[in-house]
Amino acid sequence: MVGSSRSFGYDAAATFANFIATPSLLDAFAVRSVIPTIPVTQVATNDHVLLSLLSHVIYSLSGSRSEVVYRIIPALAGGATVGVTVAALARRFGLLAALCAGVFLATDPIFVDNSRDLRGYSLAALGSVVATLLLAGPLPRRRLAAYALVMGLAIAAQLFAAVVLVCHIAWILATRRWGDAGRLVPAWLGAAAIGVAANASIYYLELTRHGLPPPLFNPTFPRDLLLFLVGAPVLLSVALWPAVVLLGVWTQRREVWLWTTVVVVAIAVAVLWLVLKPAFLYPRFFIFLVPACAFLVAAAVKRWWVLGPVVVAGAIAAVVGQAPTYLEDPLALPEAAAVVESMHATGETACVVHSDEQILSAYTSDFAVVTSADQLGGCDAVVVVSWGVDLSLRDEAARELPNLTTLPAYYRAVVLRR
Repeated sequence: MVGSSRSFGYDAAATFANFIATPSLLDAFAVRSVIPTIPVTQVATNDHVLLSLLSHVIYSLSGSRSEVVYRIIPALAGGATVGVTVAALARRFGLLAALCAGVFLATDPIFVDNSRDLRGYSLAALGSVVATLLLAGPLPRRRLAAYALVMGLAIAAQLFAAVVLVCHIAWILATRRWGDAGRLVPAWLGAAAIGVAANASIYYLELTRHGLPPPLFNPTFPRDLLLFLVGAPVLLSVALWPAVVLLGVWTQRREVWLWTTVVVVAIAVAVLWLVLKPAFLYPRFFIFLVPACAFLVAAAVKRWWVLGPVVVAGAIAAVVGQAPTYLEDPLALPEAAAVVESMHATGETACVVHSDEQILSAYTSDFAVVTSADQLGGCDAVVVVSWGVDLSLRDEAARELPNLTTLPAYYRAVVLRR
């Protein structure tokens, strides 16, 4: 929660404007376009349904638009993931190894970054950890029902958690637990049904209305995924942590779960990377693997306790490397909204270039949307808050309105006036 009053990031702002701060609770399921100029297919994949639904309940009850309020659930889920993981690993590997694993998980940049904003990744990670622990013990009916619910909610929080479900199925089948497999089939179907039901509208729209952008091959994705799981973009963390994780793999080399997980994840990555080639493919989609890496860290430290200081050194580097971004606004959305509202109050027309309205609407709607150059004549100012706009139209606006003011943030906004 450090810096939790900073502005929403791009995806979080789109989520808030389109699926949370809306009149209907059904909007959390991406069933319609809320902003007239933004087709729902353009933003549907920004909808992490479980988080949108919980946040919409908060919005409906309180009317709050505070960034702090909507970051509480992801932050709690991130913290709970660390706590549950440490508690489970302490029973298996001892307190020292578990604490090292917890320090790794709590400071790994990809996990921290995605537990600090209005995104569903930390909820998916928490559900994946809890569901795995439920599966690892005895399986009475109540436990099976809990497993189905938790795993289904994890998929509802972020669709890629479905890979964890497949890992579970592969592990049970590979260990020839046929009796458990038969009893687990209804739980697996139940989890899949919950996940599919939550995401059905999103992917029906994307597939039937061709909302997904054209395929784009990302040649570095597998490498990026591996590096971000173990500390990227902090260089010193990447230099220290991978060796510990690999030593953890060595200690678990005879465990069936390790190799079934590696095979399932490798197949999932290969299908996405080489076959489907989605235009947006990021390492954070596989955030549920970070707690698995923490397990390997604990296994390594249990075997070689001298690795503990290595893990802690990597954690210190990660915190120091990421700390400058903890308080910084990712986008200048509040400042841009203040400019827009002050102009609206004086009768002037502030405009945004098409596409920026989907994120600036999280803060204000007192602007006009420009979709073509001939509309610029009606603008007293044009506010550009992101990189996701028509660049040629943005450049034309800069020519027609050459008086430029910047608004501070990690990605600065600009205000163009005549």
